[in-house]
Amino acid sequence: MTSEEAGPWTRVETLAEGQAVLVRVGGDIDQSTVAKLDEGLDDGIKQAKGAEALLLVVDLQEVGMLASVGLSSLIRAHHQTRDEGLELVVVVNPDHHLTRLLWTTALTQILTVAGSVEEALTHTPRNPA
Repeated sequence: MTSEEAGPWTRVETLAEGQAVLVRVGGDIDQSTVAKLDEGLDDGIKQAKGAEALLLVVDLQEVGMLASVGLSSLIRAHHQTRDEGLELVVVVNPDHHLTRLLWTTALTQILTVAGSVEEALTHTPRNPA
């Protein structure tokens, strides 16, 4: 495996057209890779606005490490989606080590967290506008 194959990746998929846009993130997110996360989040927000979706779902199930810059990116995306009339839902299985990180940093008080993509897609958005 090359170092590029081992690095982070993002993929933006539109699911349930008119309902949600899914951003899947994998790998380690740190200072050297956070731009890739930002790009994926920005693309997801743009697609959600274009599709008149209500939710931006960010799947972190395949993230190994999430540094503070990655947490900052999630907070920025949360504020941006709220300003656009969307809602951000972060997907992290309760057994995933990132669940503890989100809880310890009190981001579970700010972000909507779901245990699976399926659960996130059934989430009824609050009217953030």
